[in-house]
Formats: sequence, structure tokens, C-alpha cells
Amino acid sequence: MRIIPPQMQANLDAGATTLCWCWRIIRKDGTVLGYTEHDEDLTFDGMVWQTTNALQPGVLESALGFGSGTGGASGVLTQDGISADDLDAGLYNRANVEIWRVDWNDPDLRVGIWAGEIGDIKRGENGFEAELLGPARKLERSFGRVFTKRCDAELGDGRCRKDISPAPFTQSGSILRVLAANRFALAGVSVAQSNWFEAGLLNWSTGPNAGQSFRIADHYQSGGDEIILLDRSPIHAASVGETFSIIAGCNKSLEHCAGKFTNIINFRGCPFMPGNDSLIASAPKSVGP
Repeated sequence: MRIIPPQMQANLDAGATTLCWCWRIIRKDGTVLGYTEHDEDLTFDGMVWQTTNALQPGVLESALGFGSGTGGASGVLTQDGISADDLDAGLYNRANVEIWRVDWNDPDLRVGIWAGEIGDIKRGENGFEAELLGPARKLERSFGRVFTKRCDAELGDGRCRKDISPAPFTQSGSILRVLAANRFALAGVSVAQSNWFEAGLLNWSTGPNAGQSFRIADHYQSGGDEIILLDRSPIHAASVGETFSIIAGCNKSLEHCAGKFTNIINFRGCPFMPGNDSLIASAPKSVGP
């Protein structure tokens, strides 16, 4: 239930209003951004709400009971607002969003219209469209473990317990050659076996992509060089000489855990769990005398 300040309600009843939309975005990295469609910045709730025409709310829907409200927003990419680099870096994934209706003559007269988080984002060359998900959508998410034959821990986390900080699991290197937007020959790394970094992570240390992490889709040797293929192209084109740290990959199998990481005691899968073949297998036919 929305509570409208009495003075704001009186202004609405009079028919002459000075209302505008305001958006507050709280990213997962702690950055808080405020925007307003008013032609001047507004100051209230302890922050400055920047004027912009580059962000527009779409249709906002609410649902009764445990239904999840949804909505949408669209915008134009700008350097001083929501930028393409920040979207590509995932800084707005699952960010919290508040949408307010505010009297720009007196910002203390305001009412919250919608709150939720950003879902899927589609980015074009000059703009973007974002799905807005209501709080009840969290009730539709799965929680707890899913039992599979492969391990469900992340390499090096508190459940895996493998110390991957020393070499050869974590190494530093640089780009020797750029073979494609997401394919590189590496310098300064050594491997204990083939495909050592496949399914691992590459963390950029220098260059315009510094601070970004990318999953390694493939790793192989060619002509004496170590070649990796990232699962997606970096936001900015990589250059020869840029440095990184690189972490070995784990395919979550019992064999990898035992042979590559000698960590079978902490394996978090169920490798001997019966599969679908056991469910559909029929009992052997009896043979008569």
C-alpha cells in the first residue's frame, strides 16, 4: 500500500501538479546512482539526483499474493550516466532499483512507485533495455544443493578448500600475440599438462580491461605457444604486453579433482549416484529350464 503525503494528495486533487520521475540504482559494488527526468538536478534523501532524458520507465506491473511484479526500462548510453562499459562489465546485473514520483517544487512530497532489481539487459549500439523484477521473483529461485555426479563447489572456495594461490594453479603472464578478439598466445606461463587452463579464469591486471575477469573456454598448444580462447571478447581490444593473472581450470569431475588437484577428500559431487540409464533399465529376463 502506497502512503501519499497529505499535501501531495491535495495537489493531485487540485489538478495542478509538478511531478517528475526519479530513479535510484544501487549496484552490487555499492555505487548508488540517482537520476531524474526533471530539467534540473534535485537534492533529497541525502543525495543528488542528476537530471537526464536518457532513462525512461516502461510498463510497471504489480501482482497480488505471491505473484512477481515485473516492469521494464529503456535508456540511452552516455559517458556521464549509464555507460556501455559498465553494462558490459556486469556492474548493473541484479542491481536494486527504486522508482519514485516526486514533486520537484518540494521533493519532500514523494511516493515510491516500484522497487525491485534489474534482470536481463539487452544492449544495442546506442541504448539498452532492462527487465525489472519485483521482490517476489526471489521466491522463484532455487536454493540449496543440487545433487549431481560432478562437484558443485567452486575451485578454491570454502567448500573446495584447495589452496590455488601458488603456481602452477595461479600464474602471471602477458599477451604474446593477439590472434582474435578473444584468442591469445601467452607469454610467461608454464603448464603441467595439456588443457591446464581450460575452464579457468583470466583476470586482467593492466590495460583498459584491468579488473575484469573472463572464463577460459579452451586452452591448447600450437607451434610451441600456449593459446587460450576466452568465452567472450573483452570489452576493450587487448594489446600485446598487457598482463594478467590466470587460474587453472576444473571440470568438476572426480578424475580432475583427484589427478589434477589431489583434493578428492573435498570432492562435493556424487559420482556413484545412479543415472537415467538405471531408471530405464529393465530386470533381466529369467531363463527357463
